[in-house]
Amino acid sequence: MRKLLPRNLTRNTASGCIMARIRRDGVLHSRNFSLVEFGTWAKAQAAASEWLDEVKATLPEAASTRDLMTARNASGVVGVMLKTLERGGDTSYSWHAFWPGHTSGTRWGIDKYGDNGAFVRACLSRKLETADRDEVENAFAAVKGTAQYRSLLRNKQLEVN
Repeated sequence: MRKLLPRNLTRNTASGCIMARIRRDGVLHSRNFSLVEFGTWAKAQAAASEWLDEVKATLPEAASTRDLMTARNASGVVGVMLKTLERGGDTSYSWHAFWPGHTSGTRWGIDKYGDNGAFVRACLSRKLETADRDEVENAFAAVKGTAQYRSLLRNKQLEVN
């Protein structure tokens, strides 16, 4: 079994090289370290690691992607998505909140809480990073009817009828 390479290094056996790649601010910095030039995988990897360390020293720190809105986001809020469940010909919807370390998240059913109520509860679950329904309900009661409640709803990009 082959040993795993450090992050940002890839063994390309077809081309006979170690590829070193790092991206910062949308710019890719890369270089190949071939077996022709370095003789062995170990030497190519060592050279690639050294080059990578030198390049990293000149680059800014990597930006956190924790709350980064991506093109895949359809709800309008990072970590909140609309889920559809089909059972026996019936379709139900819920707003699902998830966060790093808790990908199963929490779901708030639209049938039970209404579209807006479920969405705001999911947003609060994400913001608080908690699956504790009592804690979320307390937070919901505190924001209902306030400017914060309306602000959360303005972010919402999907409507369920």
